[in-house]
Amino acid sequence: MTPSELLATSLLLGLFVLLAGCYGVLYCLGRLGHSVTMLRSSYIAYCLQALAAVVIAASTPLELWWKILVVASCVVYLPIPPVTWRYLESLHEPKEQHS
Repeated sequence: MTPSELLATSLLLGLFVLLAGCYGVLYCLGRLGHSVTMLRSSYIAYCLQALAAVVIAASTPLELWWKILVVASCVVYLPIPPVTWRYLESLHEPKEQHS
């Protein structure tokens, strides 16, 4: 891997992680504030993350198993914010009080 390939790959991986964080934060803000715009923005961030994963897999000199890891992590990350949000809602629901 040349220095320029290392730099480009590092920047793409950094962008991948940044977009994953944006997806999670925007999703939570959208659910918290009941904002359809924020929720849409979160899914746009996820789509950009998926695009970054495709670019990483298609154009970087990483070994195959690293490329598979990046793409698989992108796929697995999609349900994490909604599942976590539902879990947090269930934790904070008022429980039945027994008298």
